[in-house]
Amino acid sequence: MGLIPGLPDDVAYECLIRVSVDHLSTAASVSTTWKAKIELSEFRHRQKITGLTRPIIVMAQAKESHAMKFMFMPAYQLLVYEAESGNWYKLPPLPRFPNGLPLFCQLVGVGLDLVIIGGYDPVTWEVSKLVFIYNFISAKWRQGVDVPGGPRSFFACASNSDLMVFIAGEHDNNKNALRSVIMYDVVKDAQTPLPDMSRERNECKGVFHNGKFHVIGGYNTEGQGRFERSVEAFDIATWQWRDVEENFLGIATCRTCVDGV
Repeated sequence: MGLIPGLPDDVAYECLIRVSVDHLSTAASVSTTWKAKIELSEFRHRQKITGLTRPIIVMAQAKESHAMKFMFMPAYQLLVYEAESGNWYKLPPLPRFPNGLPLFCQLVGVGLDLVIIGGYDPVTWEVSKLVFIYNFISAKWRQGVDVPGGPRSFFACASNSDLMVFIAGEHDNNKNALRSVIMYDVVKDAQTPLPDMSRERNECKGVFHNGKFHVIGGYNTEGQGRFERSVEAFDIATWQWRDVEENFLGIATCRTCVDGV
């Protein structure tokens, strides 16, 4: 049986690639054949080359305040915005966190997945080492392997937008800034240590650009709160860190970092 009874497969495939992201899970549930087609990387590639991709923005939005261990803080939920249609919709709540997203967690898009790493439990204020992945085809969350080396909160995080997430810096339980770096394969649910950075970086920012994972700013153990303006980049092709570039930032504090290309 073809993709759509009565239609040639090439015509049916053209229909399928026009399904919007908020209806992918419904389309994938129609049959195992449709699901297999939608999950192929060729499916997204075909959408891109025909101009049928639908840009989306995932936002963490404060919805209400609730009592925490030490203070009142907003509870956060995830919203998706489709830029072309102007439609908004909510993502399902994160497993094990019914009171909202972990505070200061990192969110990163990888292929058709959204990955959430670390942060603070919004009720107990305990730091998390948990990893959760939301798949836009199944419209479901799954839990990934824990981040090695303990809980994570203020670290650099970025994706190559395909399969990998890169995690760098942070501090240990004694407030010592870290140099360690991890690469997380979302499909294999496996984490691999990368060579350490040349210096400690706590509260640093990360961005993946031009085949390199850039770690920007942050501060070392002795310089608590005194942010640097430097950047160092890990080259995936050579599997090495490039030399540190000093005075990369115009100002020392850096709150948001994105790939301009």
